[in-house]
Amino acid sequence: MRSLTLLVRYLNRLAQSSTARVLGTALLAAGFGSSLGPARAQEGAGRPTRPAAAPSAAPPAARAKDSAEIRELLTSFAKAVEARDAKALAGHWTAEGEYHNAQGVRANGRDALEAGFTTFFAKTPEVSADLQAASLRFLSADSALQEGTVTVHRGPAAPTTRAHYSALLVREQGKWRLAMFSESERDESPMEDLAWLIGQWKSAAGEGVEVQTTYSWDANKKFIHAQFAVKGKERAASGHQVIGVDPETGELHSWTFEANGGIGEADWNRDGDHWLLTATGTLADGSSLAESNILRRVNEDTFTWQSIDRQLDDAPLDDLAPVKITRIKTEK
Repeated sequence: MRSLTLLVRYLNRLAQSSTARVLGTALLAAGFGSSLGPARAQEGAGRPTRPAAAPSAAPPAARAKDSAEIRELLTSFAKAVEARDAKALAGHWTAEGEYHNAQGVRANGRDALEAGFTTFFAKTPEVSADLQAASLRFLSADSALQEGTVTVHRGPAAPTTRAHYSALLVREQGKWRLAMFSESERDESPMEDLAWLIGQWKSAAGEGVEVQTTYSWDANKKFIHAQFAVKGKERAASGHQVIGVDPETGELHSWTFEANGGIGEADWNRDGDHWLLTATGTLADGSSLAESNILRRVNEDTFTWQSIDRQLDDAPLDDLAPVKITRIKTEK
């Protein structure tokens, strides 16, 4: 498969310098570019968010606490699934809670949910799933709607399936529960898996460099455009990247253009909560770089970037340490 070169090509020539290596990592980060089963609940990519409802009147601190409690619910949900505990899993719903899958199967109430999960686990000995939230909005003080993607893996011999999910959550006696969890067939465009990137980002404090990146959709939401600027003690860089689906392969691909003339590209392959980018490119001075880059989504406001297995022309380079990138929150 073809690969990506990222915005730090010329800095990799300075690999003996620890400052240059840190700046190189930051540049990479800036330009980077079914049914329920045992799950790893992850904050991850999903469908582009739908138009948001009017913001809740609750103070921001209260909403942040509620968001954290809902994330805890997903973590508990995942543990119950991984333990193959149908009773505990059903307990994450309200007493009259409902589950609808993409094939039209419905279960109403905890008893029906427990029976359904028991049967599912018995028939599916090898199964895991990623539950990846794309959006969360509060409808009232005690209700919220979360949307995202559930990806189900049923062992090496069975295909991976994905579905869009919509979860209605309510707070009962101070505890958040699922009132309805509904799956629907998902548009398989892999661009949806990167919708969470849209917005402005910067390097976290203590990373040793200043990174600012803005990701935005094009008019038809076929490509994501990234504009970046990076400043370190010794070097500064800027450039542009385009991420989209390669029509030849149907897979995610990116093209990077440095302001100094360097170019590169990459294939993106997803594995759970991270993407592996196999990267190649040409620096402004004509030398070539090959590397593997790992983008790992931590949550909706944080990701890390690391570059490994690097080679400049025929000379190997040291791996770079992960760099933490955080979303710039905008006032509404």
